[in-house]
Amino acid sequence: MHKTFISYHHAREQDLKDKIIELGSGDNFIDKSVSDGDIDVNLSEETIMRKIREEYLGDSTVTVVLIGEETYDRPYVNSEIQAALWNKSTGLVGVVRDDLYDRLYDSTTCTSPDCNCGVSLRTRTIEFNTKVPFLIRENNQRLEDNKSTSPHYNDSEAYCAIIKYSYFIKNIEKVIDEAFEKREKTFDLKKKNEKGVKTITNPYGF
Repeated sequence: MHKTFISYHHAREQDLKDKIIELGSGDNFIDKSVSDGDIDVNLSEETIMRKIREEYLGDSTVTVVLIGEETYDRPYVNSEIQAALWNKSTGLVGVVRDDLYDRLYDSTTCTSPDCNCGVSLRTRTIEFNTKVPFLIRENNQRLEDNKSTSPHYNDSEAYCAIIKYSYFIKNIEKVIDEAFEKREKTFDLKKKNEKGVKTITNPYGF
């Protein structure tokens, strides 16, 4: 399995992370996270991103972001995601707690006049935009350059898949392999957090 960095909110998602280490191959996961005071926030953004990549992400080629109720609001998680994408792209996956995942989507059917295929769709709820970290959300909707004319797409077509934790825990290697393989394809990636997103250099989102 590919070397994987896990980004998560320690106070709320430690149980999810521990289960992954228990069931997965522990040697393939990098057990480091940026904590308060680890990095001088007065350094340039370029320097901070480089330090996170070199000192925390290391030689990882995939980043798994565990998403719970407060993850979107965690400056260190948002900065870790940005660092993973900063210069060389890392495979990226959002793994959502089951109870939260069920609130992120409604089940609908395609009725688009351009398609009208009747396929079952996941339609994002308001909570999708308020609970999913910015760069996870943005890179879940950016498709490959050879975009399909279909009005909908699935996670296999987006750079960052967003999946339920209970699925991930049963398919750890498969999900990580799929994220790794997307690194070789061409995507229109969003690599930087925007103003309003809490990060190490912007902890209040101003």
